[in-house]
Amino acid sequence: MSPGPKSLATIAQRVQDGLGNTRSRAHRIHHHTRDTFSPVLTLTRGLRKQAAWARNWWKAAGADKRKVGAAGVAAMVLALYFLPYAPIVTVVLVLGSAAWLGRGEKPPAPEPAPDPTDVRLQAVYNGLVPYLADDHDPARIFHPGGPYQDAFRHWELDGDRITRLELAYSPYFTDNDPAARARVERALQAKTGRGREYLYDWDTENNHLTLAALSPLPPPVPAQPYVTAPREILLGITDTTSTNRLTPIRVDNTTRQLPPVMWRTGNRSIDPHLLAVAAPGAGKSNLLRTIALQAARDGDLVVVDGSGSGDFACLVGRKNILRVETGYQGTIEILTWLRHETQRRIAAVTHAKQHGTPVPDNARRPLWVILDEITELTESATAQGATDPQEFLDLPLRLGRAAHVGIVTSVRPAHLDRLRPALVADTHTRIVLGSLDPEVTGVVLGATPGISGGEAMPPGRGYVRIGNNAVIRIQIPYTPDPLEDDTCEADRRRVLDLLPPRIDEAARAGDPRHTNRRPSADQAARAAAHISLAKQPEPTG
Repeated sequence: MSPGPKSLATIAQRVQDGLGNTRSRAHRIHHHTRDTFSPVLTLTRGLRKQAAWARNWWKAAGADKRKVGAAGVAAMVLALYFLPYAPIVTVVLVLGSAAWLGRGEKPPAPEPAPDPTDVRLQAVYNGLVPYLADDHDPARIFHPGGPYQDAFRHWELDGDRITRLELAYSPYFTDNDPAARARVERALQAKTGRGREYLYDWDTENNHLTLAALSPLPPPVPAQPYVTAPREILLGITDTTSTNRLTPIRVDNTTRQLPPVMWRTGNRSIDPHLLAVAAPGAGKSNLLRTIALQAARDGDLVVVDGSGSGDFACLVGRKNILRVETGYQGTIEILTWLRHETQRRIAAVTHAKQHGTPVPDNARRPLWVILDEITELTESATAQGATDPQEFLDLPLRLGRAAHVGIVTSVRPAHLDRLRPALVADTHTRIVLGSLDPEVTGVVLGATPGISGGEAMPPGRGYVRIGNNAVIRIQIPYTPDPLEDDTCEADRRRVLDLLPPRIDEAARAGDPRHTNRRPSADQAARAAAHISLAKQPEPTG
């Protein structure tokens, strides 16, 4: 009868146990044997070392030394023959020296593990050598194989990550070259970590560079009424070190004091116009809706949707929203009216100052013009041989501050070359959203941000520069389109509450500036030269 499966398993287990026991017995026998014959093994090892030493000496010695050595050995043998107890003493000495040479040597102590901080800083130093080494520098602050202590003056780490680093570099380094500085910044970014943003402070006078890790900006704040002064527009949130002002912002049902980016406009502002450069999906429409909702509180607004995306359809038919246009002909009508309206306001302001009378309200009321993707209409006009809409903007851009006219323009990075020089030169408030090429960012802002990292920027993140001030980081508010299907109900209701009331509701409330009468585009164009705020065209969608 053949054994069953259980019997086979039992036999296999016994065989495995027997093999395991056999191995353990063999190890014990080996250790016991070594312990028992340890003196013999020690003497054998020592005698072998003595013989090896004598053999090596004989091979390395010359003929004269060999003769002297042979004579010495013969003399010792002769002395051992005549001296009493000499053989015993010799054997004891030989065995004693063999025991000493064959003793078990202690293994060398392991070298201490290198300090992780030293390893990290040395790696950063080695990464900077190709960019900062200079053979003409007698101090040789950076050179291959050099210690990082020669260049690094101060450093701070959070765990194994560098949060602050101060270094000195050679005075022969061309720190006035943006390309050279960009190479150093990229090398530092690669060695210190790509997960966060770093600020680079170049002290070119003293040849010092300070690298500091920036704390993350707050998440996008929801659209809400912001605490601002007249003629102020909140563009977003920045670092606490970039502004000395805090404003209450409601986030997650709690009110927090956050540092805002305030854009001051009006006749005393030297930066009345704004240019936003952003790739699709970077938050450009959220920025423009944020500006529009704040501008419509105490001023009039005209919107040109050059791409025809319908991102501003929620503004149609609202109080203070004069018109929302998407087509080429309607845009030409609006910009023609804008040019004449600017002339009318300038004439009213000049007349009031010459006669010492107050400026009329219809010449002081803020007028905002949002041009989203105006370059799309420029391309269409070029293809048709028609007039470029940007040609109508030279006068409003030049006299906008005195006429209380503000122009907000947005464009994609690939369409920057389609902007007219006047539009580029007169927009002194610049915003860049999303991850763009550093060269494009520097060209748009007129200065390098001095910040690198954060390659995966979330929507709404970017940099802003107002006038000649420093470039700072910005996180724009989240102002979604309430007419989009994927907008959640809470955000939809929040934006709808911020919109101005509809025109029919304003008319019922007794506002004389808004009625149900909607003049046609032709009537608006014919009246463009003499139009006043009291007779401005109503929104036509």
